[in-house]
Amino acid sequence: MASIPSNLSRVPTLLASRLTYSSIMQSSQRMLRVQEQLATGRALNRPSDDVVGTSAVSVLDDRIERRDQRQSNLGQADSVLGSLDGSLADLTDLISEAKGLGLSQIGIGSDAATRKNQAKVIDALLDAAVGISNRDQRGIHYFGGSAHATEPLQGLNGGYRYIGEGEGMVTDIGLGSKVPITMSAEQAFGALSGRVEGFSDLNPSLTMATRLADLNGAGGTGVNLGAITVSVNSLPTTVDLSDAETVGDVVTRISAAIQAFDPGAIVSIDGTDPGRLAITPSAGFIVTIADGSTDATAADLGLVGTYPAATTTTSLDLNPRLTDLTPLGALPGLSTPLGLLRIRNANQVREVDLSGAATIRDLMNAFDGLGIGVRLEIAESGDRLNAKNELSGGYLSIEEIAGGTTATELGIRSLHTSTLLADFNQGRGVGQVNGKIDPISGLPDPSLNTDFQVTVKDGRSFAVDIDGATTVQDVLDVINAAAAAAGLTPAEFTAGLVADGNGIALNDSTVGTTTSVTDLNDSPSAEALGIIGSTTSASLDGTDRATVAVESVFSHLIQLRDALLANDERGISFATGRLDDDLSRAVEARADIGVRAQRVADATLREGDLSVQDQALRSQIQDLDYTEAALRFSSLQQILQAGYQTAAQMQDMSLLNFLR
Repeated sequence: MASIPSNLSRVPTLLASRLTYSSIMQSSQRMLRVQEQLATGRALNRPSDDVVGTSAVSVLDDRIERRDQRQSNLGQADSVLGSLDGSLADLTDLISEAKGLGLSQIGIGSDAATRKNQAKVIDALLDAAVGISNRDQRGIHYFGGSAHATEPLQGLNGGYRYIGEGEGMVTDIGLGSKVPITMSAEQAFGALSGRVEGFSDLNPSLTMATRLADLNGAGGTGVNLGAITVSVNSLPTTVDLSDAETVGDVVTRISAAIQAFDPGAIVSIDGTDPGRLAITPSAGFIVTIADGSTDATAADLGLVGTYPAATTTTSLDLNPRLTDLTPLGALPGLSTPLGLLRIRNANQVREVDLSGAATIRDLMNAFDGLGIGVRLEIAESGDRLNAKNELSGGYLSIEEIAGGTTATELGIRSLHTSTLLADFNQGRGVGQVNGKIDPISGLPDPSLNTDFQVTVKDGRSFAVDIDGATTVQDVLDVINAAAAAAGLTPAEFTAGLVADGNGIALNDSTVGTTTSVTDLNDSPSAEALGIIGSTTSASLDGTDRATVAVESVFSHLIQLRDALLANDERGISFATGRLDDDLSRAVEARADIGVRAQRVADATLREGDLSVQDQALRSQIQDLDYTEAALRFSSLQQILQAGYQTAAQMQDMSLLNFLR
């Protein structure tokens, strides 16, 4: 506390006055500060009050503000997840109702009129399912995935197209791992097809502009950037690749390090296998490349090792990934410029000219512009393209035109030699006869276990048994083997794929009038393969039985409705059976939402507790102790009063007071 020195009376009056004034002002300032603290209730009102304390309060204010925002986000997330759970509950009830109705229409007791009436009920359930898929809360559509701003399901060509994407919207809720608060319709309803998965590895080549971030790397885990050691004849140089962005950056920096000792050395992309790098030292120079002490950059680039003099040595394959900007010219399996292909979906047909496409993005844009619900994507593996049907109720087919190879080269032809027979006829597969025995001998009879007969134009015929075949290629091999066993040469008869469209083609060059395929032993195989019938043309072209449908609630409800209208008991049974998968999917989706909601609830409690702790700590630093401040204020009043009294007494004193 300020006090007036006792020796003031022994100094000049001016100095005494100044010291007294300073003491009184200090006491007044301290008293004013306490008054301010008592008025505001805060111990800290400005940074100068306590620099360290003010800094701590600033940090706590920021933390509390972020926690308040997270708590708001958590409240929103809890609300959306609760509504999403309710929507999924409605969906499971709807599917259960449709399944029960379908089962009631199988067998005795139902006729065409009854089924026609029940089709109206299924139609109403279909509308309800579409309504559920487009539910939203304040503009956040529950089933839009990451694209939650618009209705994810839209009508198109008599079907329903899913335009959402991503797994769900993510917001800051203070959790270490992401917890989406919306869901894709694919997860809940099954809104996209996944069968046209690229069957061709496009194996993109390296270019100098290829980004290092787009490489799987020699180990398949990408490229970890750092420093590498390049030695020429045992003279080491450290090459820093930590800020390299492209393959060209790597080639340039390694070239500079080697050519500092060996000016004739060549570092380039391998001309034979453009997925690798190649290093060619000059005669008399040996290059060794190793990783630095902590980084694995050289290993990820496949460059670790010794490169002998006057020899071209390649790195390991760096496995470049496809990206939107990958040039089609960098895909060695493609014949560029590309040609035409045909796409069918929901009774719509488009012929697409891809001759002007230069990049993968150009291909995607060409598909997006068709307006028939077909999406072209890069597979997660990054080495091929996938075509997806977005249209529930439509049947997708991607075909060649007039002997072209564009769809095949891109790996997206929907019926090709590796297509599984199990995928034919919307998943019903290709039935066949087997295991039949001779009723007299009791032994297996091969003649009773054949599936269909092919008769060529010159009258020769042969039976085909497809038992054991699992792919289209297996069927073609079996047919060709049976033809060869019947004495037909490949010049006379071959089975392959149609040149224009999709389907199995039986090419008959024998002399005669008619090529025909007929069932044997009541086998459904020829019909299921699409080759039953006859023709006088040079080729019996089968129909496409491997079209791609979206396995969704909407597709199966449409199939059930149409089967009821057609009084097709087999179709009713098939569509009703598919609803089991839809029900399982919806239940699993609801369980997932339950897990997310529990995590959000736990996070809400945790954020609340942490917020209380932060506020308590801030209060300890910032808020005023009123009792202590009141005592301090009283003490300062006494000191100030004493100062005034002392100053008044000293003002009356003079030299004469000491001479008395």
